Amino acid sequence: MKKSELRKLVKETIIKVLTEKKQVITEKFESKTAAKLASRLKGSDKLFFQGMAKSYDIDWAAAPESAFGKGPDTSKINFFFVNTKQRNPFAGYSDWDVTIYPGLIGVTRGKEKLHVVGSRYNLEKLGVKGEKGVSSKQDYNAMGDAKASKLHNYKRFIEVADEVITIDTSKIPSSTDLKASRAKAKEGATALVAAKKVAGDNRQRYEDLLRDRLANSSPGDQIIKILDAVTKMYKSTIDKQIDMLKKKQVSSGWNDSATYIQRAYRDITKEFEYYMRAENSAINGAKADKKNKLKAGDKEAWSEEKYYQKETLKYARSIQKEYKSLKNALTKVDQSKDFMQIR
Repeated sequence: MKKSELRKLVKETIIKVLTEKKQVITEKFESKTAAKLASRLKGSDKLFFQGMAKSYDIDWAAAPESAFGKGPDTSKINFFFVNTKQRNPFAGYSDWDVTIYPGLIGVTRGKEKLHVVGSRYNLEKLGVKGEKGVSSKQDYNAMGDAKASKLHNYKRFIEVADEVITIDTSKIPSSTDLKASRAKAKEGATALVAAKKVAGDNRQRYEDLLRDRLANSSPGDQIIKILDAVTKMYKSTIDKQIDMLKKKQVSSGWNDSATYIQRAYRDITKEFEYYMRAENSAINGAKADKKNKLKAGDKEAWSEEKYYQKETLKYARSIQKEYKSLKNALTKVDQSKDFMQIR
């Protein structure tokens, strides 16, 4: 063989080994029963979980504990174990294999025996098949260590087994479904994060705008406009009530327009008083910061001025909210029923 041919062969072999290595499935289990079951399997039976994953698209890592139980059960996969050495009750006088040793004696899906086909050296053909899917010659290589004479079917496994572990594959998600679910969840989470970011950005933008408007106007100019509007409304309701009283009519109740306006006027004037106090404190705070030699832009240091600026913003926002609520409430009031005749 030429050197070039040898190098080519070595290269192809390395590529093949690396490719196969990537295809090997290392099963990790959420279920303790699944992990324990896997540790009890020997030889080619150890490839059962990998073979099932490949043949039936089962995601064992997501298999819940509830998918595993005790059997037997003809609607599930059954693992038959013998825990103590015993005599084979089905052996005849001429049979030499009369002893059944501890271990897995067989695996069935319903009543059909299962086989692991392929091997770790032939991962392309690795899988799990029922006895109907294999030739009669391969039937001897069904899952389980029991090669005892005439111990070869579901009914006899039940008679001999000390323990039967079942798997309900209907409770286990497929790898395809799980990937799709994860992709959908990721998409939803991304959208939620984006929505929260937009909401947060908008809120910050509104606060910045309000802060700028307050900073670029006379003290409380924007809030004073609201206070002026509410004061005019309040005065108008008083005048209206006096006029109606002359006509022997009084306010109709708790939720008429006059009551809404008077309640809002009371709350807004109170908040405005707090606002003015905070603004004065911010002015004094600026002097205190200067005295303490607070550096501009020093985020680590506590600033008295910034603290009270935030307080003014809080009260300004509260006044705006109260005014907006008032206007919304007034749209729902039937003003024709604001007054009633004195009886």
